[in-house]
Amino acid sequence: MKKVLLVELSVFERMTPLASGYLQAYATTDPVVRDAYRFERYTTVAKASRAETARDLLRAEADVYGFSCYVWNMGLVRSLIKILREARPDAHIILGGPQVMSQGLRYLDSADERTVICNGEGEITFTHYLRALTENSPRLDEVGGLSFYRDGDLVTTEKQARIKDLDEVPSPFLTGVFDSAYSIAILETNRGCPYHCGFCFWGAATNDRVHRFDEERVREEIAWTARNEILFLFIADANWGMLARDVDISRHITDCALEHGAPNVVYFSAAKNKPHAVTEITSIFQNANLIASQPVSLQTLEPKSLDLIARSNIKLSAFAEIQEDLREKQISSYIELIWPLPGETLESFKRGIGTLCENEAQTVIAYPHLLLNNTPIFHSAEKMGIVSRAAGGGAAEAEVVIGTKEVSVPEFVDGMYYFYAFHALHNTRSLRAVSRYLVKQRGMRYEDIFAAFAAYLREQGEDDPVFAYAAESIRDADYYDVNNYGYYIHSVLHEHRETFTRHVRDFARGQEWWADRKVRALFEIDLLNRPYMYSNTPMDVRAEDLQELRLLREGPRSHTVRVPAEHLAELADAVQLQGMPADGVFTVEHKRLQYPFMPTQSRDHSGSYCHGMIEKVGNVMPFWFPADAGRPAGAPSGEKGIHAHAAL
Repeated sequence: MKKVLLVELSVFERMTPLASGYLQAYATTDPVVRDAYRFERYTTVAKASRAETARDLLRAEADVYGFSCYVWNMGLVRSLIKILREARPDAHIILGGPQVMSQGLRYLDSADERTVICNGEGEITFTHYLRALTENSPRLDEVGGLSFYRDGDLVTTEKQARIKDLDEVPSPFLTGVFDSAYSIAILETNRGCPYHCGFCFWGAATNDRVHRFDEERVREEIAWTARNEILFLFIADANWGMLARDVDISRHITDCALEHGAPNVVYFSAAKNKPHAVTEITSIFQNANLIASQPVSLQTLEPKSLDLIARSNIKLSAFAEIQEDLREKQISSYIELIWPLPGETLESFKRGIGTLCENEAQTVIAYPHLLLNNTPIFHSAEKMGIVSRAAGGGAAEAEVVIGTKEVSVPEFVDGMYYFYAFHALHNTRSLRAVSRYLVKQRGMRYEDIFAAFAAYLREQGEDDPVFAYAAESIRDADYYDVNNYGYYIHSVLHEHRETFTRHVRDFARGQEWWADRKVRALFEIDLLNRPYMYSNTPMDVRAEDLQELRLLREGPRSHTVRVPAEHLAELADAVQLQGMPADGVFTVEHKRLQYPFMPTQSRDHSGSYCHGMIEKVGNVMPFWFPADAGRPAGAPSGEKGIHAHAAL
């Protein structure tokens, strides 16, 4: 019996290898394949040691190696194939996944006839491929959906039709393919996407059609993950909430969590044009404490860009409704943008972020534009003036866009500095009360405030750690790393908090609006209100920092302050208060849902943690409550008085 090793090199550890599970479950329904092969799976993270991974694959001594290929692991996959081919010239290798499909000229070697590519959905093609290999002279040209070399020529067979009845693919959860040794489960309830967004492969690959798995099967899979105490559930559908049944399935997830204690966290990509279903689902998960923040994937607000990337059929009004519903239900959310997209300009990018701030956006993240293989933008790159560069290091094979017909490379760099400045200033609430006042009462624009801070940071030079991190990230394309923005938050709110506080203070004092006494008072409110990412970051507000407000007492993670009556209206506008004391004396309690910083934790851990916390920043923002009214649930006790001479 021959051995098949299915290889998945993931972003996260202990995640169910769903693609491999489907391939094995479907292939073993074929009696010839079932009798001829035994299956094993190998999973590790793409950042694992290349030498150790290669050693593990060679030790497996498989006859057939199957690789799931994505942008984050393709660099590693290519090096592993080279090592395998040199050591195991007779082994068969099949590559599948969005990075390689329809890219035979790029990824196949004309001298290697034993490596093939699966173009499209994998279950049927993979099974027919294995069946063909049982013959003495495999007739791969009769297997639909393959690319391979024969006698120096690239052969691509007829496309394999998509599976319409997805229940033909047995569940790897319910058929014993998967065991319980996972922390993250990927759940797929349907396949396909009705949209053709230019930057995304999903809709382009599936031709609009959405096929569903049987609902009862989905419910049983959810129950299986809960019984096996898998803590994180990732719903891999393109548009969760698009189907009416998604609401009921969401309730089933919460019922399973209540019964079994798992999952603890649910993540999903929200349906684009179903705002009320999305907010209902988010409420269901929020009430069960399974989700703390909901992403709203706008990508851009520029109409020309929306048209160019074929996203104009997704109504901006739907996103506005989602945002309003989430705000009314007091559910945290964050906006996802992509920079730069075709049709976007530097000015429209800045203006879009300003518009989001005007509309009460809590957190906004501008992700890099990855030029993914096989997407509409990939095929129109020259026409759209796409300029890209490699990113991600050895394991990944990412191309990040750094220029378009509308955005020059220097303008792209300016936009990145603008976002890092915005990320540090707005997403951390470091100048929230001040900026709201300047916009509402003095007619300024948010984008001008952030642009001025970006210019200030760029004047600090490479020796400054706050500027240096942004500069290095832009120069080396480190922003591709999913943890990069999070580690910047770690830097400005923990590691270099004192330096960043000085920057914000010096920046504000250098602006003409600093002469406004109201601004100075609101700056002190922002100073007190700025969150801490960790429960053990030293508190950094002292009595001498306050001139308009008065610091009365300090607790382990709190300050008790008096806010003059003339500033209470602006305080209430900028900060969520737990009540309004008649004497203006508040306790500002910073102990919320933070974890302590551990010096032994890795940089990636810190970046991932802080990125997650800033996405749901409401969970770490301090409580402001009347000092004489007692603390809200979850706020700790314990204070120490400040000596009279220290209070202003």
